[in-house]
Amino acid sequence: MAQDIHQAVTDSIIRTLEAGEQGSWQCPWHRRGGGLPVNALTGRHYRGINTLSLWVGAQAAGYADDRWATYRQWAELGAQVRKGERSTLVVFWKDLSRDEEDDKPRFVARASYAFNAAQVEGAPEAGEPLPPSEWAIPDVFAGFVERTGARVTHGGDAAFYMPSEDRIVLPPRDRFPTAHGYASTALHELTHWTGAKGRLDRDLTGRFRSQAYAAEELVAELGAAFLAAELGLEAEPHPTHARYLASWLKLLRSDPKAIFTV
Repeated sequence: MAQDIHQAVTDSIIRTLEAGEQGSWQCPWHRRGGGLPVNALTGRHYRGINTLSLWVGAQAAGYADDRWATYRQWAELGAQVRKGERSTLVVFWKDLSRDEEDDKPRFVARASYAFNAAQVEGAPEAGEPLPPSEWAIPDVFAGFVERTGARVTHGGDAAFYMPSEDRIVLPPRDRFPTAHGYASTALHELTHWTGAKGRLDRDLTGRFRSQAYAAEELVAELGAAFLAAELGLEAEPHPTHARYLASWLKLLRSDPKAIFTV
């Protein structure tokens, strides 16, 4: 059963990425004006793979609302899912050791099904949408980057993290068409920065072998998108994302659990 869940989520993401091979691609994590998916009943943001799964579902159906909940949760809010609406898969992890009085935690993936606020009659009114972006970056972004302690320098035309000097290099801000594009690129490189020894020590070669580089680029893409949504920024494509599309598809097609690990 757990394997089926991994495959179902992976297949939905693959279908979205395959559109890129046809020249009409927009990554589901390149969000404009939206935030992290949030549970309409609890007010908690979805995390990890569920963030990506719900972004994929929203893009496929054209939903602009970030609120999701199960059929029962919408009912608790006094709302009704419209007849014929299709749900989007989310995953929760059940600790089997609690039921079996086992000291060693053992988690298994379980499926749940969420509906967007756009699929519901009687959903509570949504809050005010984020204002359109201007060529200005909110102070919260600069404060966030400063608190990480990362060394960031500006110059040249390329953005990258340099492990040998443990610093991030970004082109000057005026080289970017939008402020949010600059911020997205900075967050992408900052996610690479987190993987260095002494921080997360993220070495994906054991898990992904020859595909480790593509997996690390996908980690950085998703990390930047999650951070942008949390900071109220619009996530824009990193300059390298199109180059890695084929390798990401190869990675996901070969391993249904890869995107969960990423």
